[in-house]
Amino acid sequence: MHPFADTENDQVRAHIREHLKKLFDIEDTSGIEFFVTLQRTAHLVRRLDDQSDEDLDISGPRWRLLMRLLIDEEAGSGAGLTPTVISQSQRVSKNTISALLRGLETQGLIQRTLDSTDLRAFRIQLTPAGRDYVQKVAPERIHALNRLLSGLDSAEQEQLTRLLEKLQGLLAEQFKARCKDGKPHSGFTAHGPFSEE
Repeated sequence: MHPFADTENDQVRAHIREHLKKLFDIEDTSGIEFFVTLQRTAHLVRRLDDQSDEDLDISGPRWRLLMRLLIDEEAGSGAGLTPTVISQSQRVSKNTISALLRGLETQGLIQRTLDSTDLRAFRIQLTPAGRDYVQKVAPERIHALNRLLSGLDSAEQEQLTRLLEKLQGLLAEQFKARCKDGKPHSGFTAHGPFSEE
């Protein structure tokens, strides 16, 4: 990591500790320090991903949605996904998903078909053009994401991934425990490829 980034992060953590100690007489601020760091990291990842979009035809959220459809298709589900399932897996609102789907449909990359079991619902599928587009662009997108981790060696990347997965599991357990019926809210999925915050 660049020395300036280390210094800036140290200053942010010191600022948090100082003010929480003064306001609430709290000594241990490790939780909030971690989550501020995590939020700042996620923000930078999104900004870098958005910058890579400038050289590509499609935004990061749209590309991840297409990848989700391709993975589902490759897993043997030719029926497509409902907008609700897509919304849950991408962790964004139904309104956001509707806007993304409209854009992709206008571009000719996806199609809507009526659900054969529920004529009030639609299924979303890739068009042949959409499938070709994802297969063409995916390697470049994946390399760009890999470059975000280039400052970490493979052992550090593996350790970071394992720790984040462990934290995700612990948070999922706490989330379930807080639900009245012991089940997570319909919009919550602990895991899922190419999902959004």
